[in-house]
Amino acid sequence: LIDKTRFAISTEETRYYLNGIYLHAAKNDAGKTVLRSVATDGHRLALAELKAPKGSEKLAGVIVPRKTVSEIRRLIEARTDEVAVEVSDTKIVVRAGRAVLTSKLIDGSFPDYERVLPRGGDKLVVADRQGLREAFSRTAILSNEKYRGIRLQLESGLLKIQANNPEQEEAEEEIAVDYNGSALEIGFNVSYLLDVLSVMTTEQVRLILSDANSSALVQEAD
Repeated sequence: LIDKTRFAISTEETRYYLNGIYLHAAKNDAGKTVLRSVATDGHRLALAELKAPKGSEKLAGVIVPRKTVSEIRRLIEARTDEVAVEVSDTKIVVRAGRAVLTSKLIDGSFPDYERVLPRGGDKLVVADRQGLREAFSRTAILSNEKYRGIRLQLESGLLKIQANNPEQEEAEEEIAVDYNGSALEIGFNVSYLLDVLSVMTTEQVRLILSDANSSALVQEAD
């Protein structure tokens, strides 16, 4: 849950309630209770979930600070046994073997992220995750250093990736994808795409798109 969402934690101190991971119990699309982690910086949002561990079914929602998230990650990185997590309204305690980590929680309300999740996209792209990641990495070299913009051009069975910069340098990649929808051209910050592809673990990924001006959904294929 930490690894798949922490890259999207905001570093903007004015919106302090986004400076951590929102951990809470939720119902998934199948109606089953899951433990979910969410992080957003206002530009992209990362969400991961797993079957609710024992004791987490009624977790109403806490915001774990960015630094605490990193410390928990270090504490449990090499462990293969279970860890105990205790949560109150104001603090979180993680027990891993003989180590105990106690931290304050962020006192604030996490936004209603469900409202901004893209829904109803009618264009589905399925692609090889590693191949896509490598194509984005190569193209990113010639993107604008400040804005990191790239353009995706979709047509049946094919994705073209283009980038250029103020020095008039251009890059273009083509990659075969599973796509049967109408032609579409859409722009992205390539860093955001690389961040999410680097934490996904499936061989294939899905991109669900609506149009050039709407948010996109990137999911592990399963």
